Amino acid sequence: MPPTLAAVAALPQLGLRSLTGPLPDAPVVWVAVSELEDPTPFLEGGELVLTTGMRLTAGGAARYVDRLVGRGVAGLGFAVGVIHPGVPPELLAAARDRGLALLEVPRPTPFIAIGKAVSRMLAAEWYEDVTRAFQAQRELTRAALTGPGALVRRLARLLGGWALLLDASGA
Repeated sequence: MPPTLAAVAALPQLGLRSLTGPLPDAPVVWVAVSELEDPTPFLEGGELVLTTGMRLTAGGAARYVDRLVGRGVAGLGFAVGVIHPGVPPELLAAARDRGLALLEVPRPTPFIAIGKAVSRMLAAEWYEDVTRAFQAQRELTRAALTGPGALVRRLARLLGGWALLLDASGA
């Protein structure tokens, strides 16, 4: 399972601050940096979108948030002190109204640091999955050496469910 937005925001070295209340357990599948008025054609959903708001206008804030919500992004990180001294109130209001998690990215935090942190979290999850699969394969191989009953019992335990071994006639 990818890291959650709450887990990413909790990394103290990033200094991220939620402006829309408690963060959801939305999975963050990647970090996308964009200054486009509509980045959604380049997103798949689940991203933490980062922006300085270079092209954001007060009148376009609600449409921008609507597009991000419609695409299913995990959240929006807005860098303060680069283009805008703070998060524009229209953007904050639109995010709150539409349920989009909005994070304030402090000026000292480079976007690349956020991307690297998420990448490390994703890599750790992938490594854990591979390690778990390798361990399961070893357990199944050992069980197979003792017979089909042991193999089926071990498989059921690893799956957290049940398993059934049938012969060609269904017995």
